[in-house]
Amino acid sequence: MAAICHLLGVPREDEPRFRHWADATVEAFDPTTGTFEERQRGPMARGDLLNTGALLLVAGHETTVNLIANGLLTLLRHPDVLERLRHEPDLSIPLVEELLRYEPTVHMLTGRSALADIDLAGTTIPQGSPLALVLAAGSRDPHRFPDPDRFDPDRADNVHLGFGNGIHYCFGAPPARSEAQVALSAPARRLVNPRLATDPPPYRPNPTLRGPRHLMIEFDAIAP
Repeated sequence: MAAICHLLGVPREDEPRFRHWADATVEAFDPTTGTFEERQRGPMARGDLLNTGALLLVAGHETTVNLIANGLLTLLRHPDVLERLRHEPDLSIPLVEELLRYEPTVHMLTGRSALADIDLAGTTIPQGSPLALVLAAGSRDPHRFPDPDRFDPDRADNVHLGFGNGIHYCFGAPPARSEAQVALSAPARRLVNPRLATDPPPYRPNPTLRGPRHLMIEFDAIAP
């Protein structure tokens, strides 16, 4: 949140307010509380600019928070990788890419449609048909990734769909990668004997954004 607010020029004292607003916005997509809004196209007026800033705030905050939480959860479930990260700081780079493939924060995208007839696995998707792109499944496609259900930060040619693809590729990908690399390296380096207090943790009931609502961990000490 601090990184996003800095990019947007938000005063530091206002940062705590944004967590509450971000939660409220994300809950609008939960199946039990969701609402639909009408959307309209137009020039980038002041309101559009404000909405774009809000999008950056929520999309850049919620997804990265979930990436960090999913990442720490996965590391605690794979203590051998956590131990490697403690002694190999450069492992954080391929590690984050494998986390984006193995446990992505955005599981699917809706609001897409076929621009032409598409032949796929013996089925024709007619032009104009609504599509739901299940990115998380694509990143575990066994035809693309050997042993796709195995968490492997040494995986070669790891071209995943964690940030989407094409013209809709996430423009927040660079800061998200950097934030996750730093945020996961620090606890690996400083927490002594970290472990999960609850496994599995409670999850937000959201079909699009996946991440623990809380991730409670225990540890023996904090190294300097």
